[in-house]
Amino acid sequence: MILRRKGIGYTEAEAVEEQITVTLEFVSFHMSSFSDEHLPRGEMISLLIECMQRYTQHYKLLKDCLLTLSRSIGSNISSAERALLLQGVIVPEASVRASVLQAIREYIDLTDIDFIEQIWVAMHDDNEDNSELGQAIWQENALDVEPHDASKLLKYISSSDRQLRSAASRALAESIGADKLMFSIILTKLQEQYRDLAKPKVAERDEFGMLKKTNLVDPWEARSGIAMSFKAMAPNFDSGVLVSFIEFLIDSTAIGDRNATVRDEMIDSAIAIIYLHGAEKVEGLMDLFERTVDENHADSRTSDSVNEAIVILYGALARHLPYGDDRVPNVVKRLFTTLSTPSETVQYAVACCLPPLIRTSSSHVSDYVQAMLDQLLQSKKYADRRGAAYGLAGIVSGQGLSTLREYRILFTMKTAIENKKDQNHRQGAYFAYEVLSLILGRIFEAYIIQFVPQLLTGFGDTSMDVREACLDAAKTSFRRLSSYGVKIILPTLLAGLEDSQWRSKKGACDLLGAMAYLDPQQLALSLPEIIPPLTGVLNDSHKEVRNSANRSLQRFGEVISNPEVKSLVSTLLRALSDPTKYTDVALEALIKISFVHYLDSPSLALVVRILERGLGDRSTTRRKAAQIIGSLAHLTDRKDMMPHLPVLVAGLKLAVVDPVPATRATASKALGSLVEKLGEEALPDLIPGLMLTLKSDAGAGDRLGSAQALSEVLAGLGIGRLEETLPTILQNASSSKPAVREGFMSLFVYLPACFGSSFASYLNRIIPSILGGLADDVESIRETSLKAGRLLVKNFATKAIDLLLPELDQGLADNNYRIRLSSVELVGDLLFNLTGISGKPEQDEEEGAGVAGASLLEVLGEEKRNKVLSSIYICRCDTSGLVRSAAINVWKALVATPRTLKELVPTLTQLLIYRLASSNMEQKVIAGNALGELIRKAGEGVLASLLPALEEGLQTSTDIDHRQGICIALREIISSASQDALEDYEKTITSVVRVALVDTDSDVREAAAEAFDSLQKIFGKKAVDQVLPYLLSLLRTESDAETALAALLTLLTDNTRSNVILPNLIPTLLVSPINAFNAKAITSLAKVAGGAMTRRLPVILNTFMDNEISSTSEDLHVELQASFDAILLSVDEFDGLNTAMSVMLDLIKNEDHRKRASTSMHLSNFFANTTLDYSRYHQDLIRVLLASFDDGDINVVKAAWTALFELTKRLRKEELEGLVLSTRTILQQVGVPGHNLPGFSLAKGIGAILPIFSHGLLNGNSDQRVQAALAISDIIDRTDADGLKSFVTQLAGPLIRAVSERSVDVKCKTPSYRFEDSAVLLTLNHLLEKIPTHLKPFLPQLQRTFAKSLADASSEILRLRAAKALGTLITLTPRIDPLIAELVAGSKTPDIGVQNAMLKALYEVVSKAGTHMNETSRASILGLMESESGHGDDSMNVANAQLMGALVKSLPVANAASLIKQRVLTSPITSSSILNLNSVLLEAPTSLTRSFRQETVALLCQGISSKNTFISDNSVVAAGKYLLTFHGNDDHDHVKSIIEALAVVIQPGNPVDTRRLSLVVVRTVSRQRHRLISSHLQLLAPPVFASVRDSVIPVKLASEAAFLSIFSVEESETEEFDKYIAGEGAAINATTKRSMQDYFKRVAMRLGAQARERREAEGGQGGLGLSNDEKEDEREIWSVGQVDLGEATFNDT
Repeated sequence: MILRRKGIGYTEAEAVEEQITVTLEFVSFHMSSFSDEHLPRGEMISLLIECMQRYTQHYKLLKDCLLTLSRSIGSNISSAERALLLQGVIVPEASVRASVLQAIREYIDLTDIDFIEQIWVAMHDDNEDNSELGQAIWQENALDVEPHDASKLLKYISSSDRQLRSAASRALAESIGADKLMFSIILTKLQEQYRDLAKPKVAERDEFGMLKKTNLVDPWEARSGIAMSFKAMAPNFDSGVLVSFIEFLIDSTAIGDRNATVRDEMIDSAIAIIYLHGAEKVEGLMDLFERTVDENHADSRTSDSVNEAIVILYGALARHLPYGDDRVPNVVKRLFTTLSTPSETVQYAVACCLPPLIRTSSSHVSDYVQAMLDQLLQSKKYADRRGAAYGLAGIVSGQGLSTLREYRILFTMKTAIENKKDQNHRQGAYFAYEVLSLILGRIFEAYIIQFVPQLLTGFGDTSMDVREACLDAAKTSFRRLSSYGVKIILPTLLAGLEDSQWRSKKGACDLLGAMAYLDPQQLALSLPEIIPPLTGVLNDSHKEVRNSANRSLQRFGEVISNPEVKSLVSTLLRALSDPTKYTDVALEALIKISFVHYLDSPSLALVVRILERGLGDRSTTRRKAAQIIGSLAHLTDRKDMMPHLPVLVAGLKLAVVDPVPATRATASKALGSLVEKLGEEALPDLIPGLMLTLKSDAGAGDRLGSAQALSEVLAGLGIGRLEETLPTILQNASSSKPAVREGFMSLFVYLPACFGSSFASYLNRIIPSILGGLADDVESIRETSLKAGRLLVKNFATKAIDLLLPELDQGLADNNYRIRLSSVELVGDLLFNLTGISGKPEQDEEEGAGVAGASLLEVLGEEKRNKVLSSIYICRCDTSGLVRSAAINVWKALVATPRTLKELVPTLTQLLIYRLASSNMEQKVIAGNALGELIRKAGEGVLASLLPALEEGLQTSTDIDHRQGICIALREIISSASQDALEDYEKTITSVVRVALVDTDSDVREAAAEAFDSLQKIFGKKAVDQVLPYLLSLLRTESDAETALAALLTLLTDNTRSNVILPNLIPTLLVSPINAFNAKAITSLAKVAGGAMTRRLPVILNTFMDNEISSTSEDLHVELQASFDAILLSVDEFDGLNTAMSVMLDLIKNEDHRKRASTSMHLSNFFANTTLDYSRYHQDLIRVLLASFDDGDINVVKAAWTALFELTKRLRKEELEGLVLSTRTILQQVGVPGHNLPGFSLAKGIGAILPIFSHGLLNGNSDQRVQAALAISDIIDRTDADGLKSFVTQLAGPLIRAVSERSVDVKCKTPSYRFEDSAVLLTLNHLLEKIPTHLKPFLPQLQRTFAKSLADASSEILRLRAAKALGTLITLTPRIDPLIAELVAGSKTPDIGVQNAMLKALYEVVSKAGTHMNETSRASILGLMESESGHGDDSMNVANAQLMGALVKSLPVANAASLIKQRVLTSPITSSSILNLNSVLLEAPTSLTRSFRQETVALLCQGISSKNTFISDNSVVAAGKYLLTFHGNDDHDHVKSIIEALAVVIQPGNPVDTRRLSLVVVRTVSRQRHRLISSHLQLLAPPVFASVRDSVIPVKLASEAAFLSIFSVEESETEEFDKYIAGEGAAINATTKRSMQDYFKRVAMRLGAQARERREAEGGQGGLGLSNDEKEDEREIWSVGQVDLGEATFNDT
């Protein structure tokens, strides 16, 4: 009643609308209940169809109701109900017809009927989509049509609905087909029916002569349907009935019907028939037409109409005349005459007939054109001029556009418009423009653009007729414009509004108003550009402009035929003129109005612009626009909507991803309505685009909006499209990308709501995906899935319980806890919905649970209830706290008393056993927990039946999961039952535990071990005594040893059990000799016992090592080694590692070399395979392993190298740096410098330790780099050349890189860097000395590096080492002259230190390769020495002297002699000359001892006695050099003067340093050339003895050493001394002699004995380098200018 009366009790529109909405929602809710035949289903069908026609704004809801109703009644629909539904197929509204057809296709079975007239008519629907639906229904139900069915369709052609008449006429024609008889019958009936309907309605009178109340309305619709049928039947006509049919049209005056619409349709049908069949009856029809025209009819009005129609038919028939036929001009003439008929329809028909005739009579075109132009411009009659315009357009259409140019038609029109005297000329020209545009259409567009200025002129004409003609021309012309034409014309018109002349403004306004008649698509695009400027001139100062603007705006309203839109034109135009201010107002007005009529194209064009603006506005406005689109989608024709789709869909796509959910929902529904209306083919990219958004990484709001939109679109397309898309959705819902999963999971939230109850059949396909989403790692996906699940439960709890419950029950047992949790929540929601409770805590929970339990039993039945409650009970014992909590809440709400649990025991027990056999461990644990809980709550009576069943299952089952489940159950039984109950079954339980412990599967054994733990907690040591001896006894048997060991290992995985078992087990397995099985057993124990083995590690490792070295069996030896390695690898990182490392460090120092070697190999394996952090032992390990490099056993050395190599290989970079300092310290303690270390002599020997220092050199801090460089030097000292060859690159590369990187910017160098560079240079020099030939590839780079270091002004040590290194390098370089030139140039620096270094470098180069230099180099060196002579700096003088010696050595004898005379043997003696003398004696002694012996000796004696201490000291040192180097051992007399000079200065009273140096010389010469000194004892012995008691300690010590040496006390003891005393010493005075003898006996003998002991300890001369005094003496003698000959240069920094 509310729906039929449009509300009850309210008058306000909003209240009525709200009442109707609520009513429809109520109806929608109950639609699924109409499967009951007792309900008024037929009435509901009629009501829904009626409401769909009436309440178009609720179309979508009503359609859903109709579909749901059809699904409900589909299985038992009655004939009457089906007839009512079929009547909806022929209603006027296309959208209603579409909904009814869709409902019939999906849910109504029509296979029991052969022919259904409504469906047959629907197949011929004007709407293509409806036609396709009708065809689909027809084919799917195998319907068929026979010719005799045509008569059933006649009733529809009389309908007032034009669409139905049109469809029925086409259906009628097709049903007749080729059946001639039926065609004749139907044609006769139609003719008779027309004659009857054509009779005028006459008022009837009653018996009293009074007028009766009769319907006098003309039934023209029925005659229209007959005309449409004639046209549709045109293909069925044949020549036999053609003439008679035309005669019928003429005689019955059908072609002159009093109704214009019918008249035009009759003429169209006649033309169509003539076009198809007229060629066969040309002559007969010609005679008929000519005869009829000549006859006179009584009714002149009808006669005129018939004559006009006959002329049109005449022209249509003339197209069948052959080319050149003489009758064609006469026909054309008749047509031209007919053009004067004052009927626009006749004139248009004539114009359409002319083109084919004009083409066949082209020779007369000129006359035709001229005649029409004359009539157009000269005739005084309006109809003549209009007809001439049509005739002219027909001629141009037939002859082509070239006619316009050929006959200057447009020029003539322009001239006529410019004729201000004759308004007929101007009016005729505008008529021509109008009709040309009408007939020629789009091809005339180019000329329209040309005559726009003439239209502007016409709007300002003084004549009203001309202005109207101009307006009509503009309307027609603009209606044919394309977007290009509008684009060209519109700017001109808009510019006219800005003109200062009011007439131009007025004309522009009028023309803009004419644009209201644009093609709707062009109108929609142009409105935003037209309306605002037009609105702007409404306030123009000139009245005519204002009036014109008003008229133009009104024209936009005039083109609108929809009454609802027409009432809002002013509001809509304001919104277009000021979108910002009035868009929202316009949208609000559109929402409030109730649309009853379809929107015509102009109305839609106007509204679409507002909607476009609204869709681009803020969210609320966007929602309103989307709401309107959704409402209007079903109120427009498809063809009208299509042009606007891109704009609307683009806006809706933006609204779909709006942040506001309400806006997204409204936009989604609008999209669904559009797709439902237009079909998917109209929007082919929509679904792929939405899916692409769902797959993208866009925001969650975008994906939600796209999901909702896609759901609405699929719902609009129907179930069939969902069937196609669902597999893709399910596939993407399980995608590997989280964003994709979340997007497609969102569809499950919206699809059920969009499809309603029709979605129930898909639940079993989507629930697994939803449950999978509930277990997702991403929280947002879980939330979306839970929301979807809850919506499913809410919507389908009562409708699809049989589909939902099994799927959710399966989820309760899922392996993923999240799925279980969500399944519990969803099952709870489902059961709460079924029982009608809220599930929230209430005061009287027990009473509520009781009611809910009873209700649940009633709804589900006992079996289903028991199963679902059992699953919930198991979830109460879940491993997840969340699942437990949720299950407990559900259980409390549904289960009132313990009695219910007892009822569940059978089902619950079966379910628990099934779960215990699961392959998933967590499921077994849950089932075990539930079993324990069941025993505690249901009592212990279940044990009697349960335990035997478990024991039998354990012994007989072959399923591992089943056996493991039994063990878990056993554990729970032991934990849950009371001790008294367990004691009754102690034997059975123990037996089951024993059997399970020796199971072949590890998982079963682990579960049995847990059961054993539970048993031990109950029975204590008693349980151990019953199980452990049993396992140990099996360990001693061959057959069961493996399983017994596996059982023991399983038990040892727990520390508590380990502490009980290991003390008994380890001694058993460690009995020597250890066999292979015991070794494996210990290994296995070590892997599982963990920390419990730590205390026993020393015993185990030492026992294994003893057995390993004593084993004679190769296989056993290998087994023991593998076991040792496995035990070592099994230790933990803390106590275990400490203990193991302590044992290993002791073993590696063991006296037995086999143990040392084996320990190193085990350590190597440990380093290679362990994952422990043993970095705290790095230093200790490196120390013992590096010390083993010097082991006497080669196997130990090799094993130590292997271990150390593995250790360093696995060191991290940061660890390498930290080990540099400690490792170098260790290295210095291993071996002897200069002696090869055995470990370094192995292949790749130094590779075990080199990475530490290489990394430290490049990446360490300053101290680390220094020590790394020196450590590499130590390695070089301890490695032979062969051992270094393979590491040349690894050694030289980092060293060169280290010094090169820090040589780039001298200014940045710090003292630490100088030390680093010095250390690197030292190492490079050692490397050069060791393997010079292998470093040749690096020589250029090394030379540059050394040369740069020489110029370093910050470090003397660096410079000295660079000079030394250059000297070593130069021996490998073939060309030395460039280097000498560089050094000479560098020596000219003002920096004394650098200059000194350059001279030292020159010295090194010249001394080692001077013979290879050319004369230029010699000259440059001499020049340099000349410039530097007499330098005040001692170091420079020394350097010059050294260079002098090297140069003399390299020069030819003659040149050298000259240089000696000039620089060496000079008088008086100078500091420079004495230094030069020392240098020459050092570098080239023969040049003096052979050629200048006498001069040299004299000079030495002179210098020794010099008062200048510097000269005397250096002269003493030079004397020592001379005495040690001169040749001629037998010629001692010539050196006597030197010895005498020395004896003199030794005497007390002389300078201390001179005395000490003289004593050093005497001692050294005596030691090396004893005969030379022994022959002059009488000169030396007294002064030497006189100094042994000197108060100056250095002198005293030097004299004691000299005394021992001259008398060879160390070698010959008293022999030499006694000989001297007896011989030459006899001449000394008695006191001195006695004192000397006494000193010799007391002191000299003791010192000699000590010297001998020291020598023996050193292992001979130079043994271990312990007697450094002799070497220091020699270094002092061989020095030049200073005692320290480069000491800092060659020692460590």
